[in-house]
Amino acid sequence: MSFVLVFLAALAAVVAGTTLYLARRERAHRQGAGGTEGLLIERQRTSQATRIRGIYSSFATHHGNGLLPDNLHQQYS
Repeated sequence: MSFVLVFLAALAAVVAGTTLYLARRERAHRQGAGGTEGLLIERQRTSQATRIRGIYSSFATHHGNGLLPDNLHQQYS
């Protein structure tokens, strides 16, 4: 019986610790993201992902001849 109680207490401690960690991380992210540099990086990554999804669509992946070297250079530049 004591094993069950210790296990439940440890499980509750893990859940509470994880909740506190995630809440603090979210609060710090909201407060620290005031600069425009982070927004510019996020916008650049989003546009890059959109472009890659358009270039390498499902149809192009399954019916094409693979990645071409010039496309790879364009993807990471």
